[in-house]
Amino acid sequence: VIIAFFIGMIHHYVSSCCRERVSESQVLIQSRVLRENGKYIPKQSFLTQKYYFNNPEDGFFQKKKTKRKVVPPSLVTDPTMLTGMMKGNVTTNVLPMILIGGWINMTFSGFVTSKVPFPLTLCFQPVLQQGIEFLALHASSVSSAPRYFLNGFGLPSIYSLILDTNKAFKTEWEALELMDHQWALDDVKEELMAKDLHFEGMFKEVLQTSISYNILTIFQYLFIYSAFISFENEKLPTYSKVKRILQ
Repeated sequence: VIIAFFIGMIHHYVSSCCRERVSESQVLIQSRVLRENGKYIPKQSFLTQKYYFNNPEDGFFQKKKTKRKVVPPSLVTDPTMLTGMMKGNVTTNVLPMILIGGWINMTFSGFVTSKVPFPLTLCFQPVLQQGIEFLALHASSVSSAPRYFLNGFGLPSIYSLILDTNKAFKTEWEALELMDHQWALDDVKEELMAKDLHFEGMFKEVLQTSISYNILTIFQYLFIYSAFISFENEKLPTYSKVKRILQ
């Protein structure tokens, strides 16, 4: 069941990789971000974006609802539609189902995966127990490959509940409609002014560090100058004097 479910999800997202679906998912993300972080923007900006999504006349969610109610073309107006539907059905549904069903039958051959909740006659045993050569097994038991094909008939209703964009738009519209703006940065100026940021201590520490560094630099220059003075009477080149100072 898990394998069939995730394969169907992958098939759905691969087949719907177009700009319209991507833009729809991005708009849903923007609406969720607006609900979560709308308290950090001014009220007028929040209401403007909310009006863009939830306007009852020409809001984004309302336009998507009306746009999807389109009458599909009929065979009278488009004779090639039937051929295109057959090709699309074979390449996107039938062929992947056969390949994955063969892989499941080869990998999980001989496994009893489930049991039908009602009694069956023995004539169903060859159909539901493919790959199991055990005649004493109850006829209501189902092996791996028949269970996969049964999932192919039952999972589309679950996909319609999870992947229906119209329901996602409706849910997001209701959540955003109930959202009320509460300005989270209303008293941020007073809170910032009331805090003790310890600028005096910070400046004092920086000043002490700067003075210590300057004093250390002065002592280094004095040491180098005194070393040159002590080597002045020696008849050595300047390179040798510097080398002895560094040593």
